[in-house]
Amino acid sequence: MNNRQAYHQNFDRTLSHEELHRGRRYGKKRRSWVSLIIHIIVLILTAIAGYSMWKEPIFKVKLLNQLVNFHQFSTFSDKLEELKKLPINVGDISKIQHQLDQLVIAFEVFFGICILSLILTFFTILFNRTVLKIVNFIVVLVLLLMTFGFAYLIDHVAKKAATEMSSAYFNFKPDDILTQADAIHNNFILLGCSLALLFISLFFRNRRPRH
Repeated sequence: MNNRQAYHQNFDRTLSHEELHRGRRYGKKRRSWVSLIIHIIVLILTAIAGYSMWKEPIFKVKLLNQLVNFHQFSTFSDKLEELKKLPINVGDISKIQHQLDQLVIAFEVFFGICILSLILTFFTILFNRTVLKIVNFIVVLVLLLMTFGFAYLIDHVAKKAATEMSSAYFNFKPDDILTQADAIHNNFILLGCSLALLFISLFFRNRRPRH
C-alpha cells in the first residue's frame, strides 16, 4: 500500500513540477528562408512577365514596319485596312482580323491567370504551404503553354496571310508578314525560370525546431 501511495506521489510531483517538453518537440515550425527567397524571385519574374505581355510589342507587322502591343489590338484592324492600299492582292483580310480578335480574348485570359499566380505566390510567401506551391506550379505551367500557343497562332496567322496575299507577281513568306516580338520571347525566359524555381521550392518546406 505504501508503494502504491509513493507511486502516486511521484506521479503527481511529475505533473506539478517537472518541465513538459511537448511544446518544444511539437512547437511551431521554422520557416524555410530558401523557399521565401525563391518565391520572392518568382513573384518578381511573374510580374515582369505579365507587364511585358501588357506593354511590350507582341508581334511585328513587317509590311508596315509596325510593332504591335496589347493596347494596339483595338486599332489593329485599321492597320490591316492600310494593307488594302498597297499595290498587291491582299485577299480576304477579314479572316485575319477575326483570328486576331480571338487572340485578344486569349490575352485577357492570360492576364487573369497571371494575376492568380501572383496571388498564389504572395500567399505562399506568407504560409509556405506545399499545396500552394503545386497549384502555382500548374498555373505558371498554363501561362507558359499559353505563351507557346500565342507564338503558334502568330506564326499560323502569318502563314495564312502569306497564302492570301501571294499572287503571280508577289511571293510572300510568313516572316515577311508577321513575326514574334519581345513580349513573347521575354515570357519564354521569365516563365520558364519561374517554373524551374517553383519546382526547386518543393524541396524546401517549413521544419520543426531541433533540440
